Amino acid sequence: MFIVLMIELRSRHAIRYVSTMKHLIALPIAALALACSTNQPVATAEPVVDQETAVAAPQLGGAGKADTLFLSLERTPCFGQCKAYRIDLYRSGYATYDGRGNVEKMGRHSARIGVDSMITMLNRADELGFFGLQAKYDAEVTDLPSTVLRIIADGRDKKVLGRVGQPQAFKALVAEIESLLLPVAWVPVTPEP
Repeated sequence: MFIVLMIELRSRHAIRYVSTMKHLIALPIAALALACSTNQPVATAEPVVDQETAVAAPQLGGAGKADTLFLSLERTPCFGQCKAYRIDLYRSGYATYDGRGNVEKMGRHSARIGVDSMITMLNRADELGFFGLQAKYDAEVTDLPSTVLRIIADGRDKKVLGRVGQPQAFKALVAEIESLLLPVAWVPVTPEP
């Protein structure tokens, strides 16, 4: 009798468990069927980006000429012999160089930058804390050149102006980016008529 009672209690528990599981399984299946049967778009959770300007994560490389900006580096002139140029690097790897003063290559040039170099720059920016830097390192001083670095990647858009008091990490990142970009075989761009 005791054994029969235990079996009966277990079977009631098992029936209750199966009944509960049926409801738990049926609810998501019904919701999925309802979502699939309507023409309404399915809502998806959007990632939260803690930046002023949110952009899509980069897909680096490709055949495009001038697509979305990935990085820009600018050195501004001074009253002396400061190098002045600007480099714009796009996600496709297409890059432009504009030599403005005291540089080997004056004027507009273009080149292709490899994805591996772009990934190296982005990784170093992360390692050196670029996206956490202040937007501006400056003071009321005349005749000092500025370095402006902007990187747009992984939903982040960060621009830093460094003229006075910029941290060593910023200087190191700029030096590494220059070591990757300045030696590239830049080809002069002939103006279109």
